[in-house]
Amino acid sequence: MIVGIICFWDRYATPYLLKYEQMLQQAEVQYEILFWNRESKQSEASFRQQGNEVYLDYNCKEGKQKLFSFYGWAKHISRFITKRKYSHLILLSTVPAVLLMPTVMRKYKGKYIFDIRDYTLEKYFIFRKLVMRLVNHSCLTPISSKGFLKWLDVSPKIIPNHNITVSEDNSFTAPDFSEDCPIRFSFVGNVRLDKQTEAMVRTLGHSSKIKQHYYGRVLSVCNIREIIKEDGLTNVYLHGPFDVKEKETIYKDTDLINTVYANAEKEEDIPLGDSTPLPNRLYDALIFYRPLVTSKGTYLAELSDEYHLGVNVNGFDENLEEEIVNYTKTFDRKAFMDGCDKLRALVTEEENTFRTKIAQIFKTWKEDGC
Repeated sequence: MIVGIICFWDRYATPYLLKYEQMLQQAEVQYEILFWNRESKQSEASFRQQGNEVYLDYNCKEGKQKLFSFYGWAKHISRFITKRKYSHLILLSTVPAVLLMPTVMRKYKGKYIFDIRDYTLEKYFIFRKLVMRLVNHSCLTPISSKGFLKWLDVSPKIIPNHNITVSEDNSFTAPDFSEDCPIRFSFVGNVRLDKQTEAMVRTLGHSSKIKQHYYGRVLSVCNIREIIKEDGLTNVYLHGPFDVKEKETIYKDTDLINTVYANAEKEEDIPLGDSTPLPNRLYDALIFYRPLVTSKGTYLAELSDEYHLGVNVNGFDENLEEEIVNYTKTFDRKAFMDGCDKLRALVTEEENTFRTKIAQIFKTWKEDGC
């Protein structure tokens, strides 16, 4: 018996994979992970294996040609799954799951976990129907944000799954904004820009009161380096990729967490792909007690308001610096920390329920032995 975990990216872009690996190891269930090396220069696909990790080296083209790359990926992965005869699958994200649907529906009904991380092509009626069919034939469908319930149909298979990790350092407390020092404003994760974040980078680019720090891999589609150079920005610092173990150090040097992300200037125009997900930085805020700066009109902003987690802005606001500085001057430390504790308790309860159900599924898979 071997479980196949299907990833549409590399390991660095799939941090939530580790949770499934740990639980499979605890259940003593064998597994293999199929990664896609998109940056390979090879136009002809080939597989290479390192331990229980399998890499598909196959160049992913950009623009309209990307659809052909996706089709090629699905063809090669389907053949590999058939050849390996996996007993069960864990499908990470909607697009790869839909691409593999013929194989999944033919051989794995009721034998897979369908993990939904993002809103992708669900605005298309047929795609959303295919997603819901995958949901209904899964063992379980974890979703990384309850904001997704705005576009998913109701199903007993759906369960919240939170990307929260507990810090070994319990000495963190909320920042002290009483000192007259520049605010350390940090983005932690894969670095990419949308309309609001690009506008914000430029607006705050010469601020003496706010220093913008970006920790993480700059994605190939992100032009932040060009913007810094072209505009001569003086307060934007790119620190490059980091190890998850470095998060505690990063957040010790952080006052506010940058969670601004919205591909529209007006709140009512923000697409569901931007308004409904929850970033890992939310959980970082709850663990490390660092307030959020997030985009108005998003599900994250709703949580921020409900639990007093930070300030909601529009990246296009001309008075952005003033909004952020005023928040720090009127910062209610107790309300913020109480809100973090309250939401963290709810998240922990839901995460424990998720882990219990996954453990039961893995136990059943192992007992079935097929």
